[in-house]
Amino acid sequence: MKRISIFSLIVLVALTSMTLAAFGQKLKPDEIVAKHLESIGTAEARAAAKTRMAVGEAVVTFVSQTNQTTQGRIVLASAGEKNFFGLVLNASDYPGEKFSYNGAKAKVEVPSTTPRSYLNIFVDGNSSVLRDSLLTGSLASSWALADVGGKKGKVSGGGLKKVDGKEYYVLGYSPKGGGDWDISMHFDKETFRHARTEYKRTSSAGIGTNPNQSSGFDETKIKITETFGDYKVQGGLMIPNSYKLLYSETGQRGTRGVEWAFSLSEFAFNQPLDDKTFDIDAK
Repeated sequence: MKRISIFSLIVLVALTSMTLAAFGQKLKPDEIVAKHLESIGTAEARAAAKTRMAVGEAVVTFVSQTNQTTQGRIVLASAGEKNFFGLVLNASDYPGEKFSYNGAKAKVEVPSTTPRSYLNIFVDGNSSVLRDSLLTGSLASSWALADVGGKKGKVSGGGLKKVDGKEYYVLGYSPKGGGDWDISMHFDKETFRHARTEYKRTSSAGIGTNPNQSSGFDETKIKITETFGDYKVQGGLMIPNSYKLLYSETGQRGTRGVEWAFSLSEFAFNQPLDDKTFDIDAK
């Protein structure tokens, strides 16, 4: 009888430990969002920063072309739900990018004399990254997670995932109206700072003129990763001072990739910004 009691106690302790461990592995999505927003600053500090600007150096590396690089400058601006992404580069075949959202319409400047970049094509085909302000993450006042449950999409998940030996809480993001990209956001387990956003899409294999030819085609996998780091207090908010975008594609045409790396060094808050700032077509 005594042995059964001891055995039962051991089993109970083991089950309790497993339950507590499992509980610690997951948080509700709204809990992660709340802790993340607190990591940026108090509600008062976030509300006080009505407009934001960030300027810095940009380096673009064409990974699949023997690491060919070009340099330039990046300018980010946001006010309420509006945002602007501007990139100026010193390359004649890739002079830069301009994206904007004026609170009603997302716009992408499509070059007329040079090839479109992968980033340009991605943003142009997915207006939600501008409308919901997914692009640039918490650098923007219009950041998607600042208004979850409002006009923007929904978050799900909340479990832990290990990436490069470090654990992150992961949330899935679904834009209103849906989309064909699988979007996930990673948050530091200890600080709840936004570390990365991943966009993934797999396209079906091509169809050949006969079954034998079709079987030789590979499906195309595209992954775009935003990473954020070097967090510092700027304007009373804890925001990233380094920001990277990595495009990678594997499939029938082989492997290709491009990295956009930004080092932000100048910040301004509550500066008056004309509405034309957020409309790349405005004169």
